[in-house]
Amino acid sequence: MQKALSEPNRQEIDNILFGLRQKDISPKNVTVHDSIVISNGNKLYVLSHSVEGNRHYGAVILPMTMSHHKLPIIVFATGGDGMHSEFDISMDFNHRAVQFPNFLGGGLDKEFIVAIPSFRGQQLIIGNKKYLSEGNVGDSFDGATTDALGFLNVVLKTFDRSDEKRIAIFGGSRGGTVALLASIRDKRIKRAIAVAAPTDMKALQALYPDQFKLLFFNDLLAGKISESEARRRFIASSPIHFIRELPLVQLHHDIGDPFVPIQFAKDLACGMIENDQIVQSYFYHEGIHGFWSDSRYWYRVQDFVKKMVK
Repeated sequence: MQKALSEPNRQEIDNILFGLRQKDISPKNVTVHDSIVISNGNKLYVLSHSVEGNRHYGAVILPMTMSHHKLPIIVFATGGDGMHSEFDISMDFNHRAVQFPNFLGGGLDKEFIVAIPSFRGQQLIIGNKKYLSEGNVGDSFDGATTDALGFLNVVLKTFDRSDEKRIAIFGGSRGGTVALLASIRDKRIKRAIAVAAPTDMKALQALYPDQFKLLFFNDLLAGKISESEARRRFIASSPIHFIRELPLVQLHHDIGDPFVPIQFAKDLACGMIENDQIVQSYFYHEGIHGFWSDSRYWYRVQDFVKKMVK
């Protein structure tokens, strides 16, 4: 396991990124399972597709307007640490910072298609209906990013109003990491918002060695994968290794975050600045793990994405 944890060199990082971008995550076996009109008049669809041999579910919120012009997409990546096997859309989106079903607030819910992938091994819950995605729930960074990008491709294929030239991704905690990783792998994603996101898995593993032994090395210890594959997954899960591939990024983090220290955001921001990349960094003082009561937080998110609206 020590070999898997050693620092990668530039060539290894580039090879891993090349392999990630070669993955076949084209839409396969797409099925629309359900649709409901939500309280703001928009329509929520539940779809499934196949990704890496697994049946995977997600939801899409489509604005119901008279216009038929193309709309930008924002992917909403959920939090969790691989130990959370359920994602209740109503519960997560009812958070005051997310304002479901108006998600972005300020009328922007009529300007964006919202794509909400579940992740492998996770059960998507909408009201009294449950949809279980297949796969290993512990593959919660590298695998979850593949799921998010696979579902993005499904949305682009299924909904004609999707504009592949205007894509953003938003995520908190694990979802923030996925947002960064997805925008690194897929150059169609032009803006990424990461809230309280782990950016360096080696540093996170040092903080939570027992938990992350299960997340990253359980398959290795069980003899299901090789040490080289375990290492590939570990490196592929750390945005800090791929800084130069990031698009426009907005970071939000609490100085007293009790779970993911502020240094994760600072290190990523410093790396981007050193590379002359554009990053907006906002730090808060409420001592919590994301989603602050500070009203400026959500206005900053809105301002960052509304530039994608024509």
